[in-house]
Amino acid sequence: MMLLFPLLFAPLLAFAEVKPEAFIIYVTDDSMKVLSPLAHRPLFSVIIDNKSLTDQVGKFTARGKNLKFVSVKSGQAETVEIENRGKDPVTFVPVSPAFQEVDLLFGKKAYEIPSKK
Repeated sequence: MMLLFPLLFAPLLAFAEVKPEAFIIYVTDDSMKVLSPLAHRPLFSVIIDNKSLTDQVGKFTARGKNLKFVSVKSGQAETVEIENRGKDPVTFVPVSPAFQEVDLLFGKKAYEIPSKK
């Protein structure tokens, strides 16, 4: 009976949703994928996982103001704490190499941003 228990629930685990507590931005050479937390918070973390072949330099902005700058080496990840008490979304702006901007939207699950052509 105990052997059947894992087999019965294995298919359900395959459809389990990832619900991070922080934004996770996966940077590759041709796109960015974002996982977002469900609940809005004025203070939150952003993890930038650089899977590209080049180092990434970017900034976080809101309402036209720079909030934080970040530099992430190729193959590494960095965590940044962001405070945004306003209603405008925070935007991640890749500076070098230049890439399309990413609005950090709470509750949107996973979304992908292709490179500018």
